Amino acid sequence: MRALADDSRIRIMLLILETELAVGEIAQILEQSQPRASRHIRILCDAGLAERRREGSWTFLRPGQSAALPGIRRLVEDCGTREDAMAVEDRRRLAEVRAERTRNAEAYFAAQADKWDEIRSLHVPEREVEATMLAMVGSGAVGRLIDIGTGTGRMIELFGPRASSSCGIDRSPDMLRLARAKLDDALQAELLQGDIAALPVADASADMVVCHLVLHYAQAPERVIAEAARVLAPGGRLMIVDFAPHDREELRGAHAHARLGFSDGAMAQWFDAEGLTTERRETLEGGTLDVKIWLGRKAGPAEAHPRASNDRPGSENRANPKQRKRAA
Repeated sequence: MRALADDSRIRIMLLILETELAVGEIAQILEQSQPRASRHIRILCDAGLAERRREGSWTFLRPGQSAALPGIRRLVEDCGTREDAMAVEDRRRLAEVRAERTRNAEAYFAAQADKWDEIRSLHVPEREVEATMLAMVGSGAVGRLIDIGTGTGRMIELFGPRASSSCGIDRSPDMLRLARAKLDDALQAELLQGDIAALPVADASADMVVCHLVLHYAQAPERVIAEAARVLAPGGRLMIVDFAPHDREELRGAHAHARLGFSDGAMAQWFDAEGLTTERRETLEGGTLDVKIWLGRKAGPAEAHPRASNDRPGSENRANPKQRKRAA
């Protein structure tokens, strides 16, 4: 309570109870110098009410692990603290910060559009890939979700509404800022900077892991799959979406692709090595590059993850033969 005995620190707590914020953004909203805001932040962190998280050259603040935090949340709601004139003004400035994030994201997308459009033109439309992913997972809850190489957070948008919690991991601070600007606050996603081959999360902490068009950037794909298996709880599922083997060598130089696609045999070998059973695989034909989707499950007692009605371990969905071909 001594840590909260200051108007500025109460304002900071109200802000981070709504969303994770960079230290500079907090100073901007409070209209204080960054050193002054940092002093208040240090007091909150020392009390366990807040915690810092490094992301490149930025430092973000989020609620801490203090046992008092649930009581503080209730106190905020019961006392109508959010309706205080200062709190209302802080939320207005918070909206401006979010709008600035969105503008920066749009500018980045505009600058990268030509590069991304070049890749998209080579394979089946993304809406069809996503529809197949959803069908393979089925209609039930997905539990605790981790998105490896989250990029703009699209996989969290896709599966997050059915997840009990969502965590997106990416090496790029720029991409994480894009995801933070893009994701709906209702999803309550945690966004972490980290290496896809050394995930900054605990063992057995996920029920579903998604790696969407990321694995071809990895120098050692087997390490990424090993990390995904490590963080999966027994019975958890791993979904890999990537390209089938191809000969577009120019993608190495122009787009930093380390691998030119993956075969079913290689993926099965990596899955087997990590105790993952391949439950389904799909091939979506389109343009120059075929998109492959592999769904595996970690050995152990499965949790409640209903399958789609036509799921069979090791089977392929042949509902659309024009776009799908039988796995080799």
